[in-house]
Amino acid sequence: MAVHDAGNLDHPARPRRSLPGIGALASLLLAGCATVVSGTSQTVFVETPGVEGASCRLTDSNQGSWYLPRTPGAVTVQKGAGPMNVVCEKQGYETTVVTVEEQLAPATLGNIILGGGIGLFVDAASGAAERYPDKIVVWMKPLSFASPEQEAAWNAARQAQETAAKPPGEQ
Repeated sequence: MAVHDAGNLDHPARPRRSLPGIGALASLLLAGCATVVSGTSQTVFVETPGVEGASCRLTDSNQGSWYLPRTPGAVTVQKGAGPMNVVCEKQGYETTVVTVEEQLAPATLGNIILGGGIGLFVDAASGAAERYPDKIVVWMKPLSFASPEQEAAWNAARQAQETAAKPPGEQ
């Protein structure tokens, strides 16, 4: 008595698909998902509230440097080089330095869930695993205020913006 494979009765020459093989192919296709989806550079918007026309230099931990000749404005920077210092200057104001930290890029979570290790390593090596905030706010303090009331108003505006920018649990 002949034994037949019920799955191949109509198509005896059809190869079987293996689930591990399909999974491996999917992992390779998803490798570096954040690299493909969000890239290794990003555009950040720099704002200096109440001070138009300040010039800013952005420098990352690898000494990559970008120049913004006038605020408000946008500049494209490389991701993945750790904290970035933003130094803004304008005559009549204190030179101000703000340090901006990178955070995990949303597309990287897809790698962890779907692709696993290979894509995560690709994204980490390329810088795509991280992302700077889209908007960087630099408060520049005038060298002098016309009155104590003007200084109090500047401090209140800065405090209100910083409080509004914090996540709900940190306020």
